[in-house]
Amino acid sequence: MAPPKIAALITASGGIGSHFVLHKMQGHPDICTLKESAFRSMGGTTKRHLKKYLSDKSWPPHMSQEQLFPKKHMRSSQWMVLNKPPLKMINYHRVFHPDIPILYIFRNPVSFYYTWINKWKEYGERRYNRIVSDSEVFEWFKTTFMSSLFELAQTFNSETDHIISFEHFFNDTDGELGKIFDKLEVSPVKNKDLIQVDRCHQCGRHLYEKEILVRGERTEEVLHCTEHGKFLGPGEYNYIRKENSSFLNKWKYKDDVVEISKKFSNIFGLDLVSYYADEEYLTDKDRSKLDQLIGNFLAGLKIEI
Repeated sequence: MAPPKIAALITASGGIGSHFVLHKMQGHPDICTLKESAFRSMGGTTKRHLKKYLSDKSWPPHMSQEQLFPKKHMRSSQWMVLNKPPLKMINYHRVFHPDIPILYIFRNPVSFYYTWINKWKEYGERRYNRIVSDSEVFEWFKTTFMSSLFELAQTFNSETDHIISFEHFFNDTDGELGKIFDKLEVSPVKNKDLIQVDRCHQCGRHLYEKEILVRGERTEEVLHCTEHGKFLGPGEYNYIRKENSSFLNKWKYKDDVVEISKKFSNIFGLDLVSYYADEEYLTDKDRSKLDQLIGNFLAGLKIEI
């Protein structure tokens, strides 16, 4: 059996839904998604281990500890998916291993911006005892997102790479998973048939559902072990959270949404911002319109010499 190939899931930053996507991908029997620390020289596997693996398939030590849940036999997988590595790191390896696919999560920039407002203003106040203004967060967000997209535009190859639309993924998980599985050339698996987390990784006991307070702000049912308590993923990801798509549109009711939408229209174009405002992702099932809009945007960022 051939050793697993390497793919990379890339995002501009956290808070874009990567845990949700990675957990679903981990449910496929032929795909193994990794922790953010994997191959990052952060106490586990190192950057050197990745170079060795790509060059001669030397299996890194303690590799099984680097995967997300539910754990599987890694060597029998077809793919190992790196968890949000720096894009420049992947670009470096693609010079020598051009067959590494990039899976890039794209989210409505207006909605994504408001996520930053909620997340980073609170973080700055708690961590640095400083409240940053909305305008400061906007400039920070614009720089971060656009830097990532500019770098992506220089390397994106539609033959090997894939844009994951977060809004499509949430509303039509089977459809978006199918596109990812097709790009990686693995068998199609429906969302309901994905491998699920059902046992405690410490003691092996079956997990049950229990209602608790998550992040000190909301009550949710989570997986729970009688011996080791709540069982959550990275970033306190709730494996059984009962989501509904209403949160995708909360940005429409912000007091400054008209002003912010105009700013993003100047960056991404009115058509792309209107696509999300009109919720066209609900009718653009095959993503033909979105793919054209994003394709044109990335083409405009690409430097041709």
